[in-house]
This record gives sequence, structure tokens and C-alpha cells, in this order.
Amino acid sequence: MIMQPKPWIFRTVVSLIIGASCPSQAQTPQLQKAASMPSHQFKAAAEQGSFEWFFLLVDAGKEKGIWARNGLDPEFVPAAGSSAQLKSLIESGVKIGFVNAAEVTLARSSGVPVKTVAAYFGETTARIFVAANGPIKTAKDLNGKKIGVISATHTSYRTVLYINQKLGINAEPVSMGSLANNVAALKAGQIDALYSAEGAALTLIDSGDLRLVLPLADIYPKPYTAVVIWATDDLIEQNPDLVGKFVEATLEIVGYLKANPDYASELYVQRTRAPKNVAEKAVVSLNQILTPSGRGSGKDLVAAVAGNWRFIIESGAVPADTVVKIEEVVDARFLPPQ
Repeated sequence: MIMQPKPWIFRTVVSLIIGASCPSQAQTPQLQKAASMPSHQFKAAAEQGSFEWFFLLVDAGKEKGIWARNGLDPEFVPAAGSSAQLKSLIESGVKIGFVNAAEVTLARSSGVPVKTVAAYFGETTARIFVAANGPIKTAKDLNGKKIGVISATHTSYRTVLYINQKLGINAEPVSMGSLANNVAALKAGQIDALYSAEGAALTLIDSGDLRLVLPLADIYPKPYTAVVIWATDDLIEQNPDLVGKFVEATLEIVGYLKANPDYASELYVQRTRAPKNVAEKAVVSLNQILTPSGRGSGKDLVAAVAGNWRFIIESGAVPADTVVKIEEVVDARFLPPQ
């Protein structure tokens, strides 16, 4: 005997076919949006395991889907720590990313075709710390002392030279690497003070290990930008859509981190395995100077980059007669309207 299919089977199959071929009115816009947003796949420089102004943006963008929502599928590679490394990075094929603002202008001054397209980090969080119970009480007491910095090619080295010029002292920068290395060197008497822009250093004040002797924002030029988004000239010309979406996504992430400090702290702990109090200090410090406008600490990107260039010149990192047209270093067309 041949078994006849029951009527409900036919009804179910028909409804499934219709549902699959005719998406609901509510689904259609989402499908159309997804179809109209092909992902840009590219390499971007930003990944840095210890600096929260890099890794928090990378991680939050991935976890919250902000990169993807803006049509981006970036592969993050280690950030350049100097203008020479930025040049090598560009030569390897990387055309966009995050870096300390000084490196873009320095690279441009030496002929590298790169520009600053946004400044998501305004005044510096960098500070000079000394031993809590040590003899150094004021910034002037740094005269003749050794200050631990990250490396001879890093902004921290130029910072000591800048302090010397501004305060009329003669401190010596000593390359020590990470914050942990600098703290160990301070305790061992190898250096007399240390530079750090990391929020984690602030918890060492609470623990009685360090004392803040000079917040560098007090003496740096204003307006200012410490960290920027850069892009190569050819990428800006050939793929402005990618550059614009990268800027838009970055500033969206910055705004999200500022609005959700608890989430940012959790993300900090996930990446660094640091205690919660360290994460909270780091996030509070960072959120004070993140700039969702993309213009640095002021209202104009050119002026903020010009402030950073004054820092470079006044530090003696380049000859005082070095000519750089900041308007040619900056391309502000990708910023949101004020």
C-alpha cells in the first residue's frame, strides 16, 4: 500500500519555500544593507600589547562589531614606534593605522608620502615619576639626573630633551624599555626618575612606589595631539572610502569607550590580566583625553598637529630650521562635521 503524505506536510514545505524565497519586509532592509557593505580587507598598524590607546580600540572594535559594521575587516599588525619604522611599515605594504603623532610629521619631513587624517587622542597622558621617598621633590630637581625612557627612537626620549629646553635643566634620557623595566631600574638606583604615559603607572602612586613630579601636559604646547590615524597619500587618493570608514569606525569606538568605562576596564583586564584597580586607573586616565571629534585637544586638527610639531622642534629632535608645512601633513576631509 502506498502511503499518502499528510496535508500538513505539504503546508509546512510550501511555507518554508515561500519564507526562504520571500524574506519578510523587516528582514529585507537588513539583507540589502549587508549586501551593500562589502568588507574592506587590509592590514592596519595598531596592535600593541601594553599601550591601552592602541589595544582598547582594536579589541573593542572587534568585540562590538564596529569594524565590521563599517564595512571593514582589518588585520592589525604591530604599530610603528618611530618614523623610520613607519617608513619600513609603509614599504611593506601597510597603508593606514595608529601611531604617535610625531612620527607622521617626522616621516613626512623626510619624504615619506604619509599624512595624519584624524587625531583621536588629545593632550598627552605622559608623566615623569620619581621614587615616592626619594630626594627629588620638584621638576627642577631633575637637573643632572637620569630619566628612564622607552627607547632612543621613541617620543619619550624626545620628551626628556624637551623638558631640558623648557625648564633649563640637563637631565639624561636612559633607554629602559617597558614600565616594569623602568620601575625595576628606579628601585635599583640605575635611574632617578622615569617616563610613562600608561595609566598603570598611577596605581604605583597608590601603592607608595612612585610619586608624580611632572604631568607633561602642563608644559606641552596647546592645542596638541599625542596619537593619530595616519594614511598614505596613495591610499587617500585611490581608496578614500576605506580611509573614511576607518576614521569613522575609530571615532565611534573612542566614543563608545568614553561612554562605557566599565566595559573598557573589563577589556583592559582581558588583554593585560591586570588587577581591576589598575584597569580602572588606566581607563579613567585615557578617557580624559580621548577625542571623538578626531581633532585632538582643540577644535582644529591642523592646529593640534602643529602643536605636536612645536614639541618636536623645541625638543631639539630635528634642526630648528626644519621646514614642514603642516597643511600638507594633514588631511582633515574625513573628520565628522563640527
